[in-house]
Amino acid sequence: MYFDAKEFGKRLHDVRSSRGITQEELAVRLGLASKQHVSRMENGERSCSIDLLIELSCILHVSTDYLLMGSEPSKEEVKNDLLSIISELSTIAKKI
Repeated sequence: MYFDAKEFGKRLHDVRSSRGITQEELAVRLGLASKQHVSRMENGERSCSIDLLIELSCILHVSTDYLLMGSEPSKEEVKNDLLSIISELSTIAKKI
């Protein structure tokens, strides 16, 4: 398993387009100087920082896993994570 900048760019383009967001609008929301940065990411010519990846994920309402590797966690994984968090919070609440 490895990072493929071209595939990342394709996923970024597909999600951005499906949300009805232009490259220019995304660039503004990310605080970038121009839409060229977004265009280069979508073409696989440029990667992004972790901070920018997280912002992309939040703006586009998609996981970083999906943007990076094309996979989403399964519903079972999400359920188990949530149950674990609930258990930890219950333990903390009992100590208070």
